[in-house]
Amino acid sequence: MLPACSEPDGMEEFVSRKDARDGVYLFTLPLTDTTAAYDFWFYSRVGKTPVNNVRLNVQWLAPSGDGFSETVYMRSVGVRGTKELYRSGMVPAQAGDWQLSVRPVDVGPDFLGMGIVYKKQDGTR
Repeated sequence: MLPACSEPDGMEEFVSRKDARDGVYLFTLPLTDTTAAYDFWFYSRVGKTPVNNVRLNVQWLAPSGDGFSETVYMRSVGVRGTKELYRSGMVPAQAGDWQLSVRPVDVGPDFLGMGIVYKKQDGTR
């Protein structure tokens, strides 16, 4: 008998600058557990020159097609890479694949790409 497939407890994905669509980084997040809370981090890296106060235009699209957008900032993005907490304890309103698009603003040609990390909280906090 095969074990039942289940949602992964987390995911990490990086999209390079060349794979972004017109400067927009697209991620599909399988958030199937509406009883769980999730933590999300953005991460990025530059080639040579660090950038500060990176403006990110973020848009979420629910499985139903409903969406919302917001603007957030990463304090800095460095040569060694930077990971910053975006949201903690987020509970999805709908189960399914959520689409997340992120457009960094005025980052310059040295910006190498954008990533997302999410992890389901284990409930022991």
